[in-house]
Amino acid sequence: SKQIFNLQTWQSRVLTVLSFPLMDRISELTLMFERCPLRQLQEIFPQIVHSMFGVNGNPLGWGLRTTTMEHAPVQFQRLQQFFGVSGPWMHMCHSLLAEQCKFEVDVALLPTKFVSMMGAGTNPMFYADLINVDPMGKHLGTLSLNAFDFYVIHFVLYAMKPLHSINPIAMQINNVRAKTVYSKLVSEYLSNFLPLYPDARIEPMNISSGVKAPQPLPAQALHPQRQPRYLRIPSSYRLAGTVSGGGGALANSGSGSPQPGSGRAYSWRSESVLHFFVDIWLRCDIESEVHLPSSDFVRGVRTLIKQVHFFASTAQQDHTSICALRKASLSMVKARIYAFICGLIDRWPLDSSLMLVLELWLSYIQPWRYTMAALNHKTSNLAYQPPILPCFDAFIIDNLIMYTHIFVLLLPRFERLDYTVYRNAFMLFRLAMIFSQHDLIERLQRYERLNAGNSYGFDSPQRQVNLMNKSLSPGTQWSPVVTTNLPKLFSEPMHRHIENFLLLISLGRNAVLRDIAALKNQITERERAAGLLINLYNKFFGEYSQDEVTLRELSRIPEVLRQCIETFSITFNVDLANLSMHENLPDDPCPPESTSSKKFSFFDSSDSLDISKINPRQMSLNVSNMQATIDPAMLPIRTNEVKVLVRTLHSFSMKINQKYGSTIEAIYTRDDYVGKIAKRFLYGPMTEQWFSKRTGNPILRERSVPPRVCLRSLGSIPVLLTIGASLIFGKLLWGSWTFGFFLLVIIFVGCNMLLALFS
Repeated sequence: SKQIFNLQTWQSRVLTVLSFPLMDRISELTLMFERCPLRQLQEIFPQIVHSMFGVNGNPLGWGLRTTTMEHAPVQFQRLQQFFGVSGPWMHMCHSLLAEQCKFEVDVALLPTKFVSMMGAGTNPMFYADLINVDPMGKHLGTLSLNAFDFYVIHFVLYAMKPLHSINPIAMQINNVRAKTVYSKLVSEYLSNFLPLYPDARIEPMNISSGVKAPQPLPAQALHPQRQPRYLRIPSSYRLAGTVSGGGGALANSGSGSPQPGSGRAYSWRSESVLHFFVDIWLRCDIESEVHLPSSDFVRGVRTLIKQVHFFASTAQQDHTSICALRKASLSMVKARIYAFICGLIDRWPLDSSLMLVLELWLSYIQPWRYTMAALNHKTSNLAYQPPILPCFDAFIIDNLIMYTHIFVLLLPRFERLDYTVYRNAFMLFRLAMIFSQHDLIERLQRYERLNAGNSYGFDSPQRQVNLMNKSLSPGTQWSPVVTTNLPKLFSEPMHRHIENFLLLISLGRNAVLRDIAALKNQITERERAAGLLINLYNKFFGEYSQDEVTLRELSRIPEVLRQCIETFSITFNVDLANLSMHENLPDDPCPPESTSSKKFSFFDSSDSLDISKINPRQMSLNVSNMQATIDPAMLPIRTNEVKVLVRTLHSFSMKINQKYGSTIEAIYTRDDYVGKIAKRFLYGPMTEQWFSKRTGNPILRERSVPPRVCLRSLGSIPVLLTIGASLIFGKLLWGSWTFGFFLLVIIFVGCNMLLALFS
C-alpha cells in the first residue's frame, strides 16, 4: 500500500508539473528524474512523452516545432539542452532500459502505410519482436517498445502532424522556413546514432548492456545475378559489396565483434533510429492527406537522406557490428524514396517553396557529396565540387529512374514557374548546375541506353509500383500519382521537349529585360520630375522605393537565366542558334493587345466575360499580375541595415502605434499644414496583400494598415554614417559632438517642412 501511495503521489506531482510554464516545467522534471525511483519513473514515463508531443491534448506539445532561435532564444537553448543526446531527458530514457520494461504504442497513432506494411507480413525482421497481434481479431494491435524506442517513435511521429494548418505560429514558421528546436534535434539525433566516422562514440555511453539484441539483417542481393551477353556491367556494380559509396549488395554482419563497454556494443539504438525515421517518414501518405507536409518535415527528410549517405559511405571502413546496418541503410531508403518524391512533386504548389522538394531530390541523387573526403574538402574550400568516382556507378545504375524519371516529371513544373521571381530562376540554375557536373549526363545516357527493361536488374517506374503493391496489405493497391509511361530522358521526344523548354526560358528572360528597361524609364522620369532638392534628400535620408527594390531584384535574373540556357544547351546538345538571346531589347517590342482580348481578363467586371475562350497565355498573364503587397516596415532585413538595431526600432515603433494609434491617424488625415507635415514623417495607410498557403493552395489575403510610425530607417548603415559624420563635424568645428547632431536634425526637419509647404 505504501508503494501504491508513493506511485500516486509521483503521478499527481507529474501532472502538476506538466501544467507549469515551459522553463519551470523543465527545471522541475530535471530534479524529479534525479530523485524519483526507477519503478515510479516507468509508470509516469508515457504521460510525460504524450505531453511533450501532444498525443492526447494540445497538439503543439512542448512547442518543439514552434520555437525558433530568433523569436525565443532562451527557450530554444533550454529545450535543446534538455532533449539533446547528452541531456537529462536522454539519460533518463537510458536509465529506464535497466528495468527492461515495455511500453505500448497504439497502431492508431501510426501512418496508414506503415501499418499496412506490418499487416501485409512484409515488415523487416526488426519489428518481429515488437508487434502484438490481437488474438481475437487477428489484426495488429500494439507495438511493445522499450523506453528509448518509445520516445524515438513519438519524436518521429510528431513531425507528421499538420501543425502549420491549425496553429498561426506554426503556419508562419512554415512559410518563412525558420529553423526550429525540432529540426536541430533531428540533426543531432541522426548524426549521433548514425555516425559518419566508424570510431565515433554513440552518446550516451553509460547504458546497461543486453537491453536489446540487434536483429540480424538479411543479405539481399541487389546486384545482377548474372552478366547479360553483350552488356558490360561496371566492375564497381558487380563488386558493390566491396566498394565504398555503392548502393549494392549487403555483406554479412560477422566482420568484427563489438567489445564490451564500447559504443559499438549498443548498435541496436542506431538500428531503431534508422528504421523508425525511414519506415515512418518515407511512408507519409502524401497522396491522400488533406494537408501538405510542412516545410519543417521536408527539411527533416532531407537531413535524414544526407545523414544516411554519410552513414553508408564508411561501410567498408567499419569492422564492427554496425557495418551491416551501414550497408543496408541506402537500400531501406531506396525502397520508398521514389514514391515519396513523386507524391511531393504532384501536390506541391508552383512557387519558390518548390526549392524544398528540389533540394531533397538533389541530396538523394548526389551521394558523392556526403563522404568523408567531400566533408574534409568542403571545410577548406566552399566551392569544392567532389568528383563522381567509379565506385558510385552502382548507386547511379540502381537509382537510374531517380535521375531520369524525376527530371522528366519536374520539367513541366519548371515550365509553369514565374521567372520574374529570382528564387524561381535560382531553382532552375541549381538544377542546371547539378546535371552539368563532371560526366554525370554521359553516364546517365549510357546506362539508359543499356537499360532494356528489367532483365538485367535495372529499375523502372513500373517496377517501383509493383514493389509498393507487394508491401501493402492484401486488397490495397498503390496508384502512382504520375504516369509511368513518360519518355526516356535521352529520347528524341524529350530532346524536342527540352528545346521548347529552353525557348520558353529564353522568352521569359527577354520579358525580364523588357521589365528592367521599363522600370529604369519610370525611375528616371520620376527623378526628373522630383527636382534636384528632393533627389538629394532621398539619396541621403530616403528609403528605396518599391520600384528600386524590384529593379534590384530583377537585375540579377537575366544573367542567371542566361547561364541556365547555356548549361542546358551544352548538357543536352541543343543548338543555341534557335533561341532568342537579346541583351538589349526595345521598350515595347510586342504589338499592343487587341481590345477583344482585354475583355477576357479575370478582373473584368462586365457581364460579357466568356471564360471558355480564355487561353493559357491569357490566364498566365492574369496570374502574373497578382503580386503580394507587403508593409515596408515588415520587409526582410537588408544587407545595408543593422539587424539588432532594426528589430529594436521595430519593437519601439509597434509600442508607439499601439498606444497612440488613434491620435496618429487623426493627425495624418488632417487637410491643413499639420497634416502635410505628418505625411512627410509617417507611413501612409495601405492594404497588405499576400498569398496564404494554409490549405496547400495559394489564396490571396488582404489586411488594412492604418497610418503609423516607422523608425526602421534609423537602423540603416547610410543613416548611421551620416549621424556619425555630423557628430565628428560638430566636434571639429565647434568642439561639441551634440551641436553637429542638432544641426543635422534642424536641416532634416527644415527640409521636410519646406517640402510639406510646397506639396
